[in-house]
Amino acid sequence: MTQSTQIPFHAADGTPLMGTLFGCTIGETRPVLIAGGLGIAQRFYLPFAQWLAAQGHRVMTFDVRGMGASRLPGQQLRDVQADMLTWAQQDFAAAVQTLCQQTDADQVVVIGHSLGAHHAAMAGMPTQSRIAKLLSVAAGSGYWRDWAAPSRNKAPLMLHLAGPLLTPLLGYFPGKRLGMVGDLPAGVMLQWSRWCRHPEFAWGAEPEKLMPVLQTARYPIHALSFSDDDAMTVECTRKLLAATPHAPAHLEVITPQQMGVTRIGHVGTFRRDMEPTLWPHMVQCMALAG
Repeated sequence: MTQSTQIPFHAADGTPLMGTLFGCTIGETRPVLIAGGLGIAQRFYLPFAQWLAAQGHRVMTFDVRGMGASRLPGQQLRDVQADMLTWAQQDFAAAVQTLCQQTDADQVVVIGHSLGAHHAAMAGMPTQSRIAKLLSVAAGSGYWRDWAAPSRNKAPLMLHLAGPLLTPLLGYFPGKRLGMVGDLPAGVMLQWSRWCRHPEFAWGAEPEKLMPVLQTARYPIHALSFSDDDAMTVECTRKLLAATPHAPAHLEVITPQQMGVTRIGHVGTFRRDMEPTLWPHMVQCMALAG
């Protein structure tokens, strides 16, 4: 079993957060930060993080405020004051800084699953400058009409009815009970819903907040899109890459058949049955050496 250590750290505003460091703190390759998808706790990525560390890489997972191990004891989700940009510019930024400090590295490689890839783009230039490369996994622009059919068919109920009505009423979004995304802080859900209803997503809904930080991204991106993704289409991925015009990007579309499995979907990348084929391919995509 690969050694792991819990890493408490703080965002710039003082909010306590929790990460997990896998493998040794010193190594020849750049450390890897796994930034998770919307509503997905860091424990979901445990098998992949352990496997990657066993290959000799230093790996860190973390939870943003209010989620997973970063939710304070007794804290109610309705009491979490955060939106999407808080997660990116405070919590993700702090995770990058912490991993650099823990490993004495100047830069990290980021594996951004879905929303995690957005965090890199939206974090701002000081954090972006510490990203050596982004491996974008099943990530894309969130305008709901571009989504794959299984998610697109549920979108009107979530974005136009359940989200706007239940979130103010309860003080958070009860996505877990509804089978939609997961439980989310009110500020996160309301901002994300507003973004997803706009044809140009976040940078169209709030251009004054997003356009400046998207323009400063310069790290190279290798984006993996999956032909059977039930949420993000390849068009969504193309739109996300276009939103960071100065970040050199390569888009790769993968079918389950290429990886010797029947299904990958939106979250299947990190299932254990991907270890023989997809996981080694991801390491190649990250170009971790050097």
